[in-house]
Amino acid sequence: MTSNKNHIGLVLSISALVVGAWAGFVLLVLPRNYVAGTSGFGFGLAVTVFLLGMRHAFDADHIAAIDNTTRKLVGENRDASTVGLWFALGHSAVVLAAVGLITAGVTVFTSQARGDASPLIVIAGMWGPTVSSVFLVAIGSFNLVALVSALRRRSATGTEPNRLFGGPVTSALRRAGSALDRPWKMFVVGLLFGLGFDTASTVGLLVVAAGAGILMPWYVAMVLPLLFTAGMVSCDGINSLVMSRAYSWSLTARNRRVGYNLALMGISVLVAFVIGGAGLWDIVAKYLRISPVPAHGLGDLPMDSFGFVIAGGLVLLWAVCFATYRVGTWRRARG
Repeated sequence: MTSNKNHIGLVLSISALVVGAWAGFVLLVLPRNYVAGTSGFGFGLAVTVFLLGMRHAFDADHIAAIDNTTRKLVGENRDASTVGLWFALGHSAVVLAAVGLITAGVTVFTSQARGDASPLIVIAGMWGPTVSSVFLVAIGSFNLVALVSALRRRSATGTEPNRLFGGPVTSALRRAGSALDRPWKMFVVGLLFGLGFDTASTVGLLVVAAGAGILMPWYVAMVLPLLFTAGMVSCDGINSLVMSRAYSWSLTARNRRVGYNLALMGISVLVAFVIGGAGLWDIVAKYLRISPVPAHGLGDLPMDSFGFVIAGGLVLLWAVCFATYRVGTWRRARG
């Protein structure tokens, strides 16, 4: 499964990106008094953008996509520790490209990004939640098949594993899920998520807030998206590292697998369906002008804070199960 060598490499990669982004700020920005929009480009703005990236990493769709993909790959005996890193890099590529176009003076893109009713924003506003919701429902369905299989194995000793995946629906899910068989493929998923411009427009507007153009060299302005990327990569990368170790720990011994692994799988599947379902209902309510009662209920879920709840809940569950296992081991050793 995962190895300490891969984990060390991941931590070093994240650290290098964070140090590099802040080094760029210290070397390129601090020596001069640049202005970003209507405010000075100083330490306060740099910290704000970095924290904005960290905050976005805890969006519910990020947490659900990374955790469900991590669980899938760990279940297939693959190293999943870099899932979050690749996802964040793909997502950040959109931010870097968008700010790059703005700083390059591409006025068509700049005007589109600044208008809430522009065709770009309208299309991106539908694209982002559609892609993330469909992906979460798909990966949740794949993990649901695995969960049902695990439950059947537990209740029916001697059942043939291949019989647990019968039928055209589960076969189709297995074929679709087999395409996501390496952590680096999450770069593409992150890229598709990022094309919703939910973060690219935010960072871009920090650069052109005054509406009078860019008042700094392009390479200085690009420090902003680099700081944003460093913040998001650090949190998403650590998230997949922690969850990879948690899932791997649950699969190393049968007495751990029975309770904790099934509980963690069930929570991951539930989260994927809830967040994916909420996104799809929200699309129906907003863009198709169909307003059934459930659509408003799901669409109004506090997604801004839901990611923190998911991440905290999963870590807490792992901590409780780990402590329970250790206490049980200690008691058996004594008696």
